Amino acid sequence: MGPKTAELHRLLGETLELLEAHGEQSWSALLKLDRARLEAGDFEGITHLLSLYGGMGSFNDLVLHPWNGHSVPEGQIDAVNRDLERLRGELHRLAHEIRHQATFEE
Repeated sequence: MGPKTAELHRLLGETLELLEAHGEQSWSALLKLDRARLEAGDFEGITHLLSLYGGMGSFNDLVLHPWNGHSVPEGQIDAVNRDLERLRGELHRLAHEIRHQATFEE
């Protein structure tokens, strides 16, 4: 696992902690699968992770909120979602860089 992949793995762990802390199970399960693929050296972990972005109902659309069944205290909703947005952006950027780099190494 190269340094960018190791960083992506770390970010996935941080994102999983956030999601699980607030009761988000569906996206957590998908990210766990991608993390396991990365640990196994399977490039599908990158491909699948990137496929979660874009389109209606995508990972980009996730909002952690009690209305959506999440356990987020009322006073922390904005902060939690800002953190989620930051992590989503970092994950996407890094996965895209890894995919781009792999394309040129082939």
